[in-house]
Amino acid sequence: SLGFVSPHKVSPKVGYSQNIQPLFQSAPSTSETSSEAPLQSQIEDVEETSKGLLADAINFNATCASEILSKVNNMRENGAPAEQYLDDLLSSVPDASSLPFWTRSKLLARFSRRARMASLSRTLDIATPLFPENENESESAGEQRRRRRALATLLRSLAADKGKRPLIVNVEKKAMRAFKEDSTNLRNRLPEGLETPEYEVLARRASSRMEIRRYQPFSTCAVSMDQTRPINANATELGGASSFGALSGYLFGENDQSTAMNMTTPVLTSPIGGGEDSGRQMEVVLPSEYWNSSSLSKAPQPLKGSGMTLQQRESEERAVLMFGGYAPKKEIDRRKKELLASLSSDMEWKQAEEFPTVAQYNDPFTAPWRRLNEVSIKVVKK
Repeated sequence: SLGFVSPHKVSPKVGYSQNIQPLFQSAPSTSETSSEAPLQSQIEDVEETSKGLLADAINFNATCASEILSKVNNMRENGAPAEQYLDDLLSSVPDASSLPFWTRSKLLARFSRRARMASLSRTLDIATPLFPENENESESAGEQRRRRRALATLLRSLAADKGKRPLIVNVEKKAMRAFKEDSTNLRNRLPEGLETPEYEVLARRASSRMEIRRYQPFSTCAVSMDQTRPINANATELGGASSFGALSGYLFGENDQSTAMNMTTPVLTSPIGGGEDSGRQMEVVLPSEYWNSSSLSKAPQPLKGSGMTLQQRESEERAVLMFGGYAPKKEIDRRKKELLASLSSDMEWKQAEEFPTVAQYNDPFTAPWRRLNEVSIKVVKK
C-alpha cells in the first residue's frame, strides 16, 4: 500500500486514470473487441510516456517526479492498479552492476542517460529496506513491495530537489553521505517543528555511539498492539494492524472533546509493564501542555472502547542508541543486541529493565537516509 499524497499537485500530461480506466472495468462485449488493438497501443503509449517522465525526473526536471506521484494518486483514487504502474517503471531501471564501469562517473551523468539510470539503480538499492516488515510475507512479494515503496520515496526526494547537477546524482550523494551514522548527523534528522520529550545527555560513549540521557517527565497516549479492540458493533481488529492510525486519530480530534492537537514525535513501541509476555504497546507523545500529572487530567480522553489510555512517564535515566534507515523487526533486534552489549561493558551504568523501547521519529515516506530511530533502556548507576 502506498497511501501517500503527492507533495505537488500537478495535472498529468497523460491522464492515466482517464485513458486506461476502462481497461480495468468489465470485459468488453463482442462489439467492443475491434477496439482492443487501439486500447493496447494506448497502454503502451502511456507506459512509454511515464518512463520518459522518469528519465526526465532523474535529470533536471523535478516537476516530472511530482507528475508521476500525481498519476499514482489518481490511479489509486480511481481503482486502477497503481502497484502495476510502479512495477512497470521499475522494470525500466537496469541493474547497475550490469552496466559499463564508466556509468559510475557522477560527471558523466550530466551527459549520459545510462549513467543517470545507473545512479537511480544504486540509490534504489540504498533506499530499499533489507528486511520485510511483515514476517508472513513471501520473500519475492515483500521485496517487490519494498522496491515500490523505495521508488515512491525517491520520487518525493526528486520532486523537492534542485541544483546544477542531475537530480538523481544529488539524491545519491545525500544518501551516501547520510549513511555515516555519527551522532551529529543522526540528531539533525529530527523533524522540524514537532515537540519531542526533553532530556539532557549525561554521558556519551564514542566507541559504541551510546548515550546516557536523563529524561524530563512527559505524557503519552498508548494502545495495545496485541489485543483486539472494536471497530464497530459487529467487528474487531488486532491492535498492531492499525495502532498508529488509532493514535493519530486521537491526536487529530477523535477524543471526548473533539479537540485536534499538534502532532509530536517520536512514536514509541515497548513491552507492556516492562515484560514481553504481557504484550506490546505503541505510544504517541502528547503536546507539552499535558506533560505533568496535574495537567494530564485536563487532556482530552480517548473514546470509550478505543482501547487507548493516557499515561504519565516519570523522569528517568536511559541508555540510548540512535540509528538511521528503516526499522523492521530484524534491524531493531540487531540494534537492541548492540545496545545491551555496550551497556554490559559500561563501567558506570547498568540496565534497570529487561526489554528496550523503540522510538521512530519520521513519517513512513521519509527517505531512509533522513530517518532517525532509537532503541533505549532504563538504567541506574552501578
